[in-house]
This record gives sequence, structure tokens and C-alpha cells, in this order.
Amino acid sequence: MKNNSYKNKAAISEKLKTISKREADLFYSLCDKKPNVIKTKNFKNALLKSGLKINDNRLHNLFRKLDSSGDEIHFEDFKKIISSSELLVEKALRGELALPDFSDFSKSIDKMFDEVIKNKSGELASYIPPLAKVDPDQFGISIVTVDGQIYQKGDYNVDFSLQSMCKPFNYCFALEKLGLELVHKHVGQEPSGRQFNDLTLLTRSLVEKSNKKFTRIPFNPMINAGAIMTAGLINSDDTYEKRLNFVKEQYGKLIGWSANSKFDSKFPRFNKDVAREENFTGYNNLAIGYLLMATGNLPGKKNKLKKDLNTNKNEFDFYIEPTVVDALKLYFSICSLEMTSTEVAMAAATLANNGVCPVTQSRVLNQKTVRDCLPILQSSGMYDASGAFFQEVGLPAKSGVGGGVFLVVPQLMGICIFSPRLDEQGNSVRGIEMAKRITSKYLVHIFDGAMTNADRVNPRIPISKWRANSCGEAIWAASIGDIRTLERLASEQKDLSIGNSDMRTPMHLAAAEGQLEVLQFLLEQGVKPKPDRWGGYGYFDAKNNNHKKILNVLDKLNMKFLKPNHLVEEPNGETDEVAKYDDELMVSELLFAAARNDITGIRQLIAKGVPVHAGNFD
Repeated sequence: MKNNSYKNKAAISEKLKTISKREADLFYSLCDKKPNVIKTKNFKNALLKSGLKINDNRLHNLFRKLDSSGDEIHFEDFKKIISSSELLVEKALRGELALPDFSDFSKSIDKMFDEVIKNKSGELASYIPPLAKVDPDQFGISIVTVDGQIYQKGDYNVDFSLQSMCKPFNYCFALEKLGLELVHKHVGQEPSGRQFNDLTLLTRSLVEKSNKKFTRIPFNPMINAGAIMTAGLINSDDTYEKRLNFVKEQYGKLIGWSANSKFDSKFPRFNKDVAREENFTGYNNLAIGYLLMATGNLPGKKNKLKKDLNTNKNEFDFYIEPTVVDALKLYFSICSLEMTSTEVAMAAATLANNGVCPVTQSRVLNQKTVRDCLPILQSSGMYDASGAFFQEVGLPAKSGVGGGVFLVVPQLMGICIFSPRLDEQGNSVRGIEMAKRITSKYLVHIFDGAMTNADRVNPRIPISKWRANSCGEAIWAASIGDIRTLERLASEQKDLSIGNSDMRTPMHLAAAEGQLEVLQFLLEQGVKPKPDRWGGYGYFDAKNNNHKKILNVLDKLNMKFLKPNHLVEEPNGETDEVAKYDDELMVSELLFAAARNDITGIRQLIAKGVPVHAGNFD
């Protein structure tokens, strides 16, 4: 027993050492001049620069403690302060949130926004009068990651009408209650290839294998016929008021709202005027409602009048089917809910996070529900422009004639762009342009796993790590004469002229190590000699190492090769001894961060335990 007790204590002691080391690394990453104290404002700024918000429920207690902790914090106090949300703080300080380079990402989106705002093309939705009166110049974008990082710019806090953006969420609510098999006895899963409000969208046939019966159902839940059917499926036995309140509560969960929430979201707002105008002008939708009723598939209570109560022999009590009215009234009401782009982006991020709301960490939708919904969005979410949109942008998305477009980047983030001017398909002009720019800059297209273009950034990893990854394999292959690896990288369109943090390229290493075949291959690929950080060329690496064959090849290029101009430390100057660190890629990342003056990147690596004076093979 004593021996076991000793082992348990030793294990606990070792675990505590690990925990203490981890906390110490986090603390040290925030230190400036004093190694035993950090500035409170530095700690706050580090969290905010990571994309987290002060009103994040998960950080409420932490920020409250920071507000009462004075200007400086010592290590023991630091441990107490982070105890309420240690994992989230650790991920933020170590650069392990969904977007580790949040500041750089934000600057890129800012630049896109400033370019896209110049686009004034498109028209307001005129068939619903309140939508024709909105300010056409409004433009806002919000991005929410699965870790709750939030980017906002422009009119991100303006309420706008959801319209068709409600369709995928309504579909999810129906799936949650009824399951996939039952829902798809009422609505299909295939693209329609026609306009969203087409009256012929009931021609898709479903064969019930049990009795070989053909049933006419809408093509999918994203066109109006399917959306009206889906609305009819939501708690069909309840009253209109209960059904609408249920839907609003579900949206509240998707966007992180709760009665006690500190997060800046409001309960979904119902715009009665928009709903009434949709009722007045939505003749196609009214017709679709009755066509759905004619199929016998629209759920609800079908209570025919048993007796005509009108005593006038030339008149009768004209009957309006309540099942149709109930489905259309709920559908119009949900379309008329209003939210901000940040709230819609949060709902999209909940889909990206497999049904868990990022800021509340509460499961709102089952994983299978989300998995069943996203393919429908992918194929049918952007009206009859869905195919072209998915080919170019490559993300599940949904638009609405209220001017909103939301996109889902699975396991990464939700995006919502709001701009009321629409194109001919009813999609936001600026929304489409922003979506295209984001996926042309970042590797977020669903099929980008097949892409190796070094010019496009993977937002899931820090910029410095991405740079280190993009050149490290080629430099190592060049140094050891691995032609096959270089041939593969060239076939993948990798840029073989990119250098490391000191701008030393594969050609520098090939020259330094006397790899003649590699040098010739690089020249055949169109790679030209480039100077390193000190202005030096690989020519002098070859010369210093007496690689005559390398020199002969380079002499034939008729170029003027300059000698490197290395800065020399003061003879009596104090320098840290270079630390060795096992993870060479992280050391390269540290050097890249230092080369681009990326203080945040350096802090994140220190928080991971990388020595600030770590060095590479040079």
C-alpha cells in the first residue's frame, strides 16, 4: 500500500509540475521588462487581439477579476484569475483558436470590404414594400469562429429581414422533431433548376416502396414550395403563437441569446409590417400553399365545415382551408424575423461547429441534423445560381432578398454579409463579391484539400507557420539532393524560389551543399538566383565550400553576384546563448514571426514553451 501511495503522489506531483510549467509559459509570454509580473492591460489586449470579446459569457468572471486587479499581476494571482476559463485563455495566448492569426485575417477582410463597398450595382427587392425602402448603401460583415472569435465591420449591428435565410434553419428544426425519413416524405433533396417561387415545383415524384405509390412533393427545402412545406411540419398541432415562439426560441439558442447572457445578442425580433406585406403581395406563395394542400402532404388539422350556416339560398359560407393559412402565416412570420449580421454569423457558426453554439457551448442541433442540412445548402442554397456559386466559392451558403448572405466553413467559422442591393437571381451583389474574395484569398473552399497553390493562405494556422511550411520541405530537399521531392513540389505548383526567415532559398542550400543536379533542376524550373537577408547569393556559399561545378553553372548566367554584408555584434556585447528546441518547424515559425515583427506570433510561441532565443541550423 505504501508503495502504491508513493507512486500516486509521484504521479500527482509530476502532473502538477506540468500544469505549473504550462501556466508559467502563458504568464511569461505576457511579460515585458519584468520577468515576475505582467501588465493587466497587456493581458486584456492579448485576449481581445485574439478575437475574443469582453461580453463573451465564458470570460465574464475573468474580465471582472481583471478590472479589480490593479495595473500589474503576479504569477500566483494570474493562476487564480484564469482558473474560471483556463482552457480558453490557454488557446488564445498560444494561438490555438480557430483563427490563430486573427489580426492578420481581420486586416485582410478590412481591405476586401473597402474594395467591395465601391460596388453600387444591383437593385432593392421591390415586391415587398418595406424592403424597397431600406437604405441601399448599407453594408456590413460579421465572421464568428467555432471558438467564438468575432470580426465585425460596417453596418454589422443593423437589423435586417431574414427572408429565405430562414429556410435551412427551419429545415433543421423539422429534422430535429421528425427525423430525416419522415421530413423527406413531404419534401425532396434535389436541386430544382428553376426559380425559387416557380409554381411548377411540385412535379418531383416520390415513390413509396411499401405501396408503390407516387407522391408529388417539392424538390427541396430551399425553394418556396419546400420551405412552406417545412414550416408546416414544425409543431403542426400547436397554435400559430406557440409555433412562432418555439421558432424564435430556437433561433435564440443558435445566436447565443439567453435571459442571463452577457453576450451582445437580442431575442429574435418579429417585424409585423413585413409579414403583413408578404401576405398582401405573396400571391405565388398563396398559390403554392394550395398546390401543396392538393397533394395531401401539407400537415395540419383539416376541419371541413360540417354544415352551411348561411341562410341565404343564393350564398354559402366560403371555406378557407386553415391548414394552408397556418403554414403560410408561420412561413411569412419566420421570413419576417430580423437579426443583425453578427447574430446570423453566430447561427452559421453553430452549423460550422456541428450544432454547438460557440459562445454558450450548448448543443442546439444534433450533429446528424447539421450533416443532413449542409449538403442541401451546398446544392440549392443560392437560388438558381447555386451551381456556379458552389463551384467558385465552394461553401454551403444561403441568401435572402432582405440582403443577407451567410456561409458555413465547417469546423472553422460562420460568415454573414449584409448589403440590400440584389442581382438578377435575388442574391446580394456585395455579398457574392465578398464571398468570392474570401475564398480566393483563403483555403476554405470545401475542395481546397486538392489545391497546393502557395499564394493562398490557410487561415487555420498562423501566417508564420504557413510560411515556414511553404518553404521548409523544399529547402531541406535541396540541401540533401532530394530531386524527387522537388519534382513533386514543382508538380504541385509550389514556388521553389521562396526563402526562409533569412530569405535563404533552396538554391542557396543547393549551392552551399554542392548539389549540382538540384541546382540544374531549379534553373530548368525558371528559378532565378535571389539575394538573402544580407544581400548574399548562393554563389558565395559555393565559393566558400569550393564547389567548382556549381560555380561554373552560375557563371554562365551572366549575373553579378554580390557578397553578403553580415552585421557584426559588438565585441563586448552580451548575447543569449542559442537554445536548442526539438521542434524545428516551431523554431522556423518563431524566426519567421521575428522577421515580420509579429509580436503576437512570438508571444504565442513562447506561450507554447518555445524559448525566445531558439535558433535553427544557421
